[in-house]
Amino acid sequence: MSKDLAELLSVLENEVLVGEELSRNLEAQKNAIVEWDIAKLLEQIDAREPWLRSLDQLEEKRCEIVKRIGSHSASITLRQIIAALPQEGSERVRLGQLREHTWKVFTRVRAEERSLHELMRTLLAHIQQALSSLTLPLVPVYSENGVTLPPKTKSGLLRSKV
Repeated sequence: MSKDLAELLSVLENEVLVGEELSRNLEAQKNAIVEWDIAKLLEQIDAREPWLRSLDQLEEKRCEIVKRIGSHSASITLRQIIAALPQEGSERVRLGQLREHTWKVFTRVRAEERSLHELMRTLLAHIQQALSSLTLPLVPVYSENGVTLPPKTKSGLLRSKV
């Protein structure tokens, strides 16, 4: 096995480990939101930063290795690297499995991130709706025709908490 290929395998394995850690972190963030534990949420957000920096460094290293491996072409993909390896070689099988595992891990991380952002957006909308009912005017508000406007209905979320 070439030195570059061994180094690429190592970097990809480390990226998978970081991706799995990011997945656990996203789950912990989601749990903190559901539990209304802001301190725990902030702690998890802070804990995520080193993992993201590490992933960025690994990605830069991976790009350098791929450029060295595919020096004859401008850009080469992992699929092309795998195709160039001997059919019966263990490196081909190992790299193929690692490629698939990496894809699954980071697809899951992206889906979990979208889910977390959607949860936060929904929660924010509920909070804004609950708070907007607290700011109802104390005096009637009139329309352009001089007719009093009907009061806004209070939030069901707010009524259930009161």
